[in-house]
Amino acid sequence: MNRLSRCEYVALRLVRRFVFNERTANRLSRWLPYYRSSVNESAPGNIVASYVDALAQAGHGLNGLRVAEIGAGRTNAVAYGLAAAGASSVVAMEPFAPYDRELDHALMHRFDVAESTAARVARATGFDEIPDGSVDLLLSNSVLEHVTDLGTFFRDCRRVLSPDGVMLHQIDYRDHFFKYPYAFLTFRDDTWRRWLDPGDLPRWRLDDHLGALSAAGFDTSIVRSESLAQDFARVQDRLTERFAAMGERAAVSSAVLVARCSP
Repeated sequence: MNRLSRCEYVALRLVRRFVFNERTANRLSRWLPYYRSSVNESAPGNIVASYVDALAQAGHGLNGLRVAEIGAGRTNAVAYGLAAAGASSVVAMEPFAPYDRELDHALMHRFDVAESTAARVARATGFDEIPDGSVDLLLSNSVLEHVTDLGTFFRDCRRVLSPDGVMLHQIDYRDHFFKYPYAFLTFRDDTWRRWLDPGDLPRWRLDDHLGALSAAGFDTSIVRSESLAQDFARVQDRLTERFAAMGERAAVSSAVLVARCSP
């Protein structure tokens, strides 16, 4: 990452932190290398397919299971897809983005969602609306990298899971200015928190999540992981001490984790 690229990155991060809210940033994402949070609405079938594929790789399915998807977004689009794919019921949980009923109904029409399928989907705004032990399969896509309090989050996951329940998390470890996938690892914690963090990017790496899962009483396996070797090499000599100490493990750019409660 040369000096010009670093200046561009810092400028964009400062603008994102202090000028644009999430809605504005989403509108500008066509031109700026910024993470757009509403991908569930544009191609929910792709996300459903990624869940089904990852579950199959881990030796699991979703037929007949009670499912909860964490981070559903403004609509239940992915949840409808999960119900159509065989889940007996789906809770679409979204604590931050308000439910957009008009858009949801438009997507139901666009993707030809049957009424019988929609009837098996419920909406929730938090874990407190999901009863203990009522979920057989808990799913998330590009959520764990944004969760600040991992301990509380995984305790809530454990509470709602049935005794034999399983959860699958698809995690994007890249800097969400995707043009610079590892740039955020080059700033000290105090600088990142005070000036550059958009508010929901704690910079977790794979080992952080594995440690938090273990502490919460989960046995976890890595279904798959990927790294961007060339991009990582460009910043490796600039990594802060915390990330440099992780070595090549800090380079993981995405991972799929499957976890179940320890005996």
